[in-house]
Amino acid sequence: MEKKQGAEISFYAAECMEFAGHGELYENLSLTEAVDAYKKICKRSLNCGPGIGFILKDPETPAYSDIRWPLYQWGQIALDEIQLIPAYREHPLVKEAVREIGLHLPKIMRNGKKNRGMER
Repeated sequence: MEKKQGAEISFYAAECMEFAGHGELYENLSLTEAVDAYKKICKRSLNCGPGIGFILKDPETPAYSDIRWPLYQWGQIALDEIQLIPAYREHPLVKEAVREIGLHLPKIMRNGKKNRGMER
C-alpha cells in the first residue's frame, strides 16, 4: 500500500453514525478492532443505526483531517459518502480501508444476512 508521508488513519465503531457521540462509541481502533466493537454494539442494540467509520489525519489535507467519516453503515460499505469528498476518494489509506472492510464483510454479516442497523 502506498502511504503518504505523515498520514495515518484510525477507525471507530458507533452505536449511532449520525450522532456518533450519542450512545456507544469506540475510537482510535484498528479496523479489526472496530469490526469487533461493531459486532458487540449490534448484539446489544440496533436502534440508532450503528456503523464503522474512519478518521484520517493527513497534514496535506487539513480541511478533511480529524473528521469522523463513515466506512460501513446501513449494511454496506459507505462508498457514496466516501466518493463525495475527493480527498477521501483518492487517498491511499482510505482506498486500503475500503478494500479491507470488504474482507471483513463475512464477519459483519449476521446469520448470512446484512446487518443494516435499524432492524432486529
